[in-house]
Amino acid sequence: MSGEPSTWEVYLGSGSLNDMISQSDFVRRIGHEDKLIAAKVDQAKRSMQASRVKTRAVRSKVKGEERVIAARAAQTRSVKLTLLGAKNALDADRQQKLVALSSLSAKDRAEAEEIDALKAASESLAAQIRAAQQTNSGAPTATPSSAGLIWPVSGPVTSPYGWRWGRMHEGIDIGVSTGTPIRAAATGKVIYCGWEEGYGNLVILDNGGNLATAYGHQSSIAVTCGQVVSQGQTLGYVGCTGHCTGPHLHFEVRINGNPVDPMGYL
Repeated sequence: MSGEPSTWEVYLGSGSLNDMISQSDFVRRIGHEDKLIAAKVDQAKRSMQASRVKTRAVRSKVKGEERVIAARAAQTRSVKLTLLGAKNALDADRQQKLVALSSLSAKDRAEAEEIDALKAASESLAAQIRAAQQTNSGAPTATPSSAGLIWPVSGPVTSPYGWRWGRMHEGIDIGVSTGTPIRAAATGKVIYCGWEEGYGNLVILDNGGNLATAYGHQSSIAVTCGQVVSQGQTLGYVGCTGHCTGPHLHFEVRINGNPVDPMGYL
C-alpha cells in the first residue's frame, strides 16, 4: 500500500529496538533530573525567602536597639546638662556670697561679730533663766496677746530678730543715745544683773508665765539681783559695753529660756 508510513514503520525505520529503549530511558532520566533540579531550586527559593525574613527581623531588632541606645544617650546628655546647670548655679551662688561677704562694710562685719559673741553666751543665759523660772513653774506660759510688754526705749530698730550673714540674731537692737534710761518692759523680778561676755552689762527679768526679758550693752545698771521691779521702772542706761558696734539697747524676749521675736510681744 502506498501512502504515509505506519507507526511501526517509523519505529522500525528509526533504528533498533534497543536504541528506542535507550532513548526512552534517557528521556525519563532527564525528566527525573529536571524534577530534582526544580525541587532544589524551589527549596533554595524557600530558604532564601526565610533568610530574607530573618534578615529583616534582625535589622528591625538592630534598629530598635539603636533607638534605645540613642534614647539613653539623649537622656544621659540631658542629665549631664542638668547637673552642669546645677553646678553652675551653685558656683554662681557661692561667688555671689563671696562678693557679698567681701563687700560687707566694717560696720556690718562688726555687727556679725557682735551676733557671734551674743550667741556664744546665749545657751548659758537660757540655762540660768530656766533655773530661775522653776519656782514659778505653775504659772501659765505667756502669749503675745497676754504679755502686755512696753517698749524699753523709744527708737528705731537698727537690727531685727532673725538670720543675718548666716547667723541668728536672737533679739532686736534699738538705736538710742548713750545714757537713755532703759525701762522694764513688764513687771518682774531681776534674776541676773552684771557683766556677761558679749552682752556687756546685762539685766534679765523673770516676768512670769515662763517669759523673761533681757537688756544688754548697758552703760550702767540701776537695779540689784532679786529686786522686784514694776513695768516702766528704770533698769539701767543705754551704752555700748560688751561686744558692741555703737550705742544701742540689745533687747530679747525668751520663753522657757528660748529666744523668740520680741516684735510679736511688743
